[in-house]
Amino acid sequence: MQPLVQWDPDNPSQKERYYQDLQEGYVQWQSLPWTVQAGYNIQSWGDTDVFNPLDVVNARRYYDPFRSEKMGAPTLLLKREWERFFLEALWIPMQRETVVPGDNSRWLPRELYKSRTIDNSFGPSVLSLPSNIQYRYQQHITQDNALKHNFGARLKFRFTGFDWTLAGFEGASVAPAVNIRSLRALTTVAFDAQTLQINVDPNTPITLRAIYYKTRMMGTSFVWVLGDYLVKGASAYTKVISKLPNDQLPLDSHENALGLERSFSLGSGTLTALAQGTYVNRKDKVDGNSVSLSRMFDKAAMVGLRWAPSEKITGTASFLYDIRYKGHFEHLDLGIKIADGWNAKIAGDIMSGKPETPIGTYDRNDRVTVSLNLTK
Repeated sequence: MQPLVQWDPDNPSQKERYYQDLQEGYVQWQSLPWTVQAGYNIQSWGDTDVFNPLDVVNARRYYDPFRSEKMGAPTLLLKREWERFFLEALWIPMQRETVVPGDNSRWLPRELYKSRTIDNSFGPSVLSLPSNIQYRYQQHITQDNALKHNFGARLKFRFTGFDWTLAGFEGASVAPAVNIRSLRALTTVAFDAQTLQINVDPNTPITLRAIYYKTRMMGTSFVWVLGDYLVKGASAYTKVISKLPNDQLPLDSHENALGLERSFSLGSGTLTALAQGTYVNRKDKVDGNSVSLSRMFDKAAMVGLRWAPSEKITGTASFLYDIRYKGHFEHLDLGIKIADGWNAKIAGDIMSGKPETPIGTYDRNDRVTVSLNLTK
């Protein structure tokens, strides 16, 4: 059993002030080489860090898109082990609904909102937002029973110094499509040759609606021990099964990630260095909705360092550069183990880019966080 309870009484979004979830809670039967699990599960498919194209089984909570959390799903899971490989199959009778940011969330666009479509009729648009803009959500819709009967399978081969995974999953997309349903325009001008800029009336909220839709993912990943280096890669093709007119849903995509990792001894501790590149071939235009952060990986490079001078102290630093849309994201954190089960952390994030880009949408959200965690 792994419950989660969170209370944030001062959050400006009332929806985000209290949250509870049973992330994992299941019964397991095992008679080797067979294992059966029934209950709430969180799956971790794929091998790459930060951007993982195969990790599509569980819905997520996007109160903070940069730190989205997986949500447990009611799952029937079957595993079969062999000496060199294992097979895993799962069925989710009713998938969880992804949790999107609340009406007053700081993670909804506050300066510009770039949209593929407005009210199912207008084409690509950029909204110029007043400082006091308000949002509200319509009741979401589910297309093609996307939340029902999600299923998938994974086959993993183990060789000397090399692991290879094949995976497939059909079900609801991890992130729903969030579209603008209505707004009040003051003026309209041309943003560029193909895009209209709309100056929004601050006295009328922008109405949003989430659409849960069905996708099919087929992918592969690997981990290769190459001397002192660890090479990780993943590639996945995602086909959008549900269809709606006027660009209400994203289109098919081909996602790729390749990373290189090496650990060094440094004094009495270790230093791990990581470099990763990502490339995604998408057929649709970028959208500024609050769960579209994956677009910053369309063509991106990342480097990171993790330093553990002792068992009680760990520090990480990472830098991501969005090559396609010209933005960057920096993260620093320092964690200290105070006592058995007690951990403290201080972390900082800096986001920078033009306001119409995936990272630049949140340019105002630089932050420092301090946390104290108890795990028993």
